Amino acid sequence: MAEVVSFRFNPEELVHIQKLSTVKKVDRTTAARVLIEYGWNYYILTQYRLGKLSLEKTAKELHMSISDLLDLLAELGIQSPIQYEDYLEGLKNI
Repeated sequence: MAEVVSFRFNPEELVHIQKLSTVKKVDRTTAARVLIEYGWNYYILTQYRLGKLSLEKTAKELHMSISDLLDLLAELGIQSPIQYEDYLEGLKNI
């Protein structure tokens, strides 16, 4: 069951929520949820790009398979922070 949480949004945030609500033709609560999810995804992808998350952890946090994540990363132009030498070293350790 979902938990009820109340927020206080500043006027600028409310404008963003209202715009998304209008574009997607959903209520403001749904629009706020969508924006929170987009923000979380952005945060996780940024952490991956900075080398703070592994590919596996990133896929898990985004609830997607590694192959889907690789497609998304390519689509967004996000390159792996792993250097080619690291990749070769990993192959040696296998």
